[in-house]
Amino acid sequence: MDTKPLCRVMIVDDEPAIVNAVRRELSAPPLGRYRFEVEGFTDPVAALARAGGTHFDAVISDYRMPGMDGLEFLKTFAGIQPGCARLVLSGQTDMDSLIRMVNETHIYRFIPKPWHDYFLKSSLYQALDYSHAVTENQRLANLVREKGIAVPPFDGNIDHILIVDDDPGILASLSRMLTSRSRMDDLFAAIRTEVASHAGPVLDEGRVSVQITPSPRHALQMAKAVTFSCIIADYRMPEMNGFELLQKFADEQPDCARLLISGQISQDELIIAVDMAHIFGFIEKPWRDFELKASIAQALAFRRMQIENRLLADMVIKAGTAGAAV
Repeated sequence: MDTKPLCRVMIVDDEPAIVNAVRRELSAPPLGRYRFEVEGFTDPVAALARAGGTHFDAVISDYRMPGMDGLEFLKTFAGIQPGCARLVLSGQTDMDSLIRMVNETHIYRFIPKPWHDYFLKSSLYQALDYSHAVTENQRLANLVREKGIAVPPFDGNIDHILIVDDDPGILASLSRMLTSRSRMDDLFAAIRTEVASHAGPVLDEGRVSVQITPSPRHALQMAKAVTFSCIIADYRMPEMNGFELLQKFADEQPDCARLLISGQISQDELIIAVDMAHIFGFIEKPWRDFELKASIAQALAFRRMQIENRLLADMVIKAGTAGAAV
């Protein structure tokens, strides 16, 4: 008997071929840590009617659809099921539309058409993990408030980000991009709202410190001296691959958010990295700056929620309500 959690996923696209393609991909091995029950719709109105009576863990919607576009659909869907993870799958959009999607519907990820199979599935895994963490965070926070327990402020130190890549050009480019301001900063403010009343970390000059190294072994030495919020590691490096590095790094700093970056990786390799190294996200070379920044901001917010979850759970237990928290 398969004991993996069963997640119900809705797919909405006015092209039946796209609906069927996504359905096939989510039903095909390797399935990873979830089992999927998939429902597909070509009519957004029918999809909303279904959402009114059936719970979904995630919804994947096209952006450009006749009659009702993805923005309007997801805004309405969020009103019906606010806890459902929301992803956009589209081949046509612009920067302003994307920012509106994030700001107004709080999408987790934008997946461009045509998509890589591993990216679609791994993005859904991450969206589900993130959504479940948000739900658990809210449950524990509500329990703490109900019990009248005083909540201490979360420590807001600088977020240290470590980049490991044997290409000096990649190191310089990533470091420069993460420490400069741009229009993409609008994405960070939107992502923060995903954490409800607990704002997630933001990538700004005053709160982010970026350190770089071309050596995985040096990265592991750095982990003994500095507490990192996030590590971004290339997959193919001479000393050891990114999968091995992130596994070893997790032993040193289990709370550090782990992102893998690569221009050459197979689906099986990425699934292994997700399942065994527990990476939060995958960044494909060449990357788009807004997608990379969004992935990092989400990873930092997810890390903070994990830490807060433990703190809130400990508070509940110490207050003598451990039974209610289970």
